Amino acid sequence: MKFTASEIAEQVGGEVVGDGGIELAGFAQADAAKLGDLTFAENEKYFRLAEESPASAILAPEEFASETKTVIRVKNARIAFARVLPLLFPEKEFASGIHPSAVIADSAQVAGTAHIGPNCVIGESAAIGEQTVLEANCTVGDHSALGQAVRLFANVTIYSQCRIGDRVRIHAGTVIGSDGFGFAFDGSKSVKFHQLGGIVIGDDVEIGAGSTIDRGALDDTVIERGVKLDNMVHIGHNCRIGEHTVICGCSGLGGSTIVGKYCVLGGGVGVIGHLSIADRVQVSARTLISRTISEPGMYSSGTGQMKTAEWKRSIVRFEQLDSMAKRIKALEKSSGSSE
Repeated sequence: MKFTASEIAEQVGGEVVGDGGIELAGFAQADAAKLGDLTFAENEKYFRLAEESPASAILAPEEFASETKTVIRVKNARIAFARVLPLLFPEKEFASGIHPSAVIADSAQVAGTAHIGPNCVIGESAAIGEQTVLEANCTVGDHSALGQAVRLFANVTIYSQCRIGDRVRIHAGTVIGSDGFGFAFDGSKSVKFHQLGGIVIGDDVEIGAGSTIDRGALDDTVIERGVKLDNMVHIGHNCRIGEHTVICGCSGLGGSTIVGKYCVLGGGVGVIGHLSIADRVQVSARTLISRTISEPGMYSSGTGQMKTAEWKRSIVRFEQLDSMAKRIKALEKSSGSSE
């Protein structure tokens, strides 16, 4: 698809400096751009590279101008970048209809504009909303409901009693509503707690590939609107994730964790169950959260990268900290300086 620079500027709330009628048909980094492409620059270094490239126009912050290129100037270049890409590279459209190989319960309700792909299974009393797409091999369990313009990529499994809002995207291989990890040990074996809750997912949520969200034991597990989960994220039973929180890949939340709004959890973060995290908390990658966080801010744990030999010596020191603290306390007491 082709758009003029002026048309793109209108879509992203920007201003054209230069030829607004120039046609743009692609988007590329400066080092790969060609004539007819729009490129992107967020700082001085990349703006100069963009100017030297064959690209026909540059998407850049408001303070930039060029004598040789058309510039689409915007307040927030990264947000504008995210909005331009779907214009130039629209996603595949799916025709409404039900593939002959799909299996749909008689009591299920499927909107006329929905697309149900090959080998999909839709259970009893399930509901599929308008313009929702189920790609191949998806399953929607009994009494589950999907809102409007939901997209399930291939091989997504939605268990029973899950409610999913509008414009939710769930990527391949993800499982929503599997049993929470609830067991009690009776002295000789583990006895399973039957998981009776469901899942509630708000509007505009995106869930990455290979992720798992467990159903609640009694109450529901809740993912509020605007939440973004990366690939391979695990959310335990009865968790609640606040609006617009972002959780990066390979993170895991123990059961009954409550995460506030507008939080960011880096990759590989682990959260012990039954804890709360306040609104607007940022957690750096590979951090273990073992206590409730009641104030916004940045939190980290663990040791920084070092050479293996140095790390081994540091571990020995860590193991000696308790005895060292006791000796220091005894010395302070004997010298009368413990106060």
